[in-house]
Parts: sequence; C-alpha cells; structure tokens
Amino acid sequence: MVTLVGMSRRFAVALGIVFGLCGIADAHSGLLDGYGCHVGPDKVSYHCHQGQFAGRTFKSKADFLRELRGGKSEQLSPKNNPPPPERKGDK
Repeated sequence: MVTLVGMSRRFAVALGIVFGLCGIADAHSGLLDGYGCHVGPDKVSYHCHQGQFAGRTFKSKADFLRELRGGKSEQLSPKNNPPPPERKGDK
C-alpha cells in the first residue's frame, strides 16, 4: 500500500523533473545559417553559436555582416554557398 509520505516523494520527484525540463522548452529551435548564427527570439538581434563569431550577439544581421566585411575575416560568404557571379559592368 502506498503511504502519504511515498506519494509526497513521488510528487516531489515528478515536479522536479517538470521544472527541470522547462529550460529545454524555453530554448530556441537552433536552426543556424551558413555562418553558424541565427536571428534571436526578438526577431531583430542576431547571435552566433558556431564559427569565428561563436558566443557573440549583434544588434542585427546587418551589423554582423558589416563587422564580418569590415574585419580581417577571410570568410565573406556562408559556407557551402558559392560567391555570386560577377556582372559584366563590375570589372
């Protein structure tokens, strides 16, 4: 027979598991672009999980691209994406 103390312990463990999993539910989808980054939950900020900017947050993707192009980075386009074709008037 289950006692009141046993039920209380089971309830406490179940409650701990539920609250422990809340952090997982709060996480974002994790879909990353070719730079290893994505737009934040506020739909404006842009942060990186992989690559040379891992752990950094930018005000927008435009700010990220500005820093990427203005810095000494050799990687100017996302991985697996070829550079855009040159136009005839660009030469």
